[in-house]
Amino acid sequence: MMNVHARWLAKVHERMKVELLSHVRIHADETTVQVLKEPNREAKKKSRMWLFCSARCNVPVYVFEYHETRRKGVAQEFLAGWSGTLTANGYKPYFNLGNPNIANTACLVHVRRYFAQIVKIAGGDAKAASAASVALEARRRIDAMFKVDSKFDDMEPGGRKAARDAELRPLMEDFGGWARAQLPLASPKLAPHRALQYAVEFWPYVMNVLEDGAPGALEQRRRAGPANLRRRAQELALQRCAARRAGVCGDIQRHHHGQGQRAQSQALRRVAADRDAQRRRAHR
Repeated sequence: MMNVHARWLAKVHERMKVELLSHVRIHADETTVQVLKEPNREAKKKSRMWLFCSARCNVPVYVFEYHETRRKGVAQEFLAGWSGTLTANGYKPYFNLGNPNIANTACLVHVRRYFAQIVKIAGGDAKAASAASVALEARRRIDAMFKVDSKFDDMEPGGRKAARDAELRPLMEDFGGWARAQLPLASPKLAPHRALQYAVEFWPYVMNVLEDGAPGALEQRRRAGPANLRRRAQELALQRCAARRAGVCGDIQRHHHGQGQRAQSQALRRVAADRDAQRRRAHR
């Protein structure tokens, strides 16, 4: 497997990276992952699996990269020389890459998630409504934005941009003003205050989607979201010696995802078998 990775898969990974960087829209995310038997590194220390992927398109590209840390330089190095629109969560280094040719948009799903979690903990919509929940009001406002934007999916970019400006902009501007007004009324350090603070801080970047005519611009690619990425990282990064080549396998499997699950399952089984063989050798 090591030889195959060095001779072939690494080249595929580099070619996919070149292809991805030819796109004008990229989505990024990263998650923690535990990798066993890293030299000079305790097993309990967490590493990172980064994902850079294309926006919605006919042939999506996913590039996984394994790194020991969440340092800002990972994204800077990956996107060096690139120009386009980067959609990400609220990890601040994404918004301070030192590249004037990168425009940032913030993922509205992440803004919604904090309010949705509060409503869920409160016992659902009915109980939250009876308590005049600010979180429920925020989530409903955001849901209305997604509903409006979904109407424009089949439009051409120019028409979609004009439609967003006419129908979506008023909802987004109203939410921004409402959130700013609610923030000083919320109790500091409690969940509603943190959710409102996050929304207010990143709302200017969410508003940047109004300048984009791409479909689905309000959200990160679902496979680049935290839950999917975390599951994927746990499948891939099992041991340090396998982590980098497993990331490359992830690139290839995601690239062919739309052509069927069989190749993906076979590749995962090969990675798992490689891992098990290494564990058996280590215990001899």
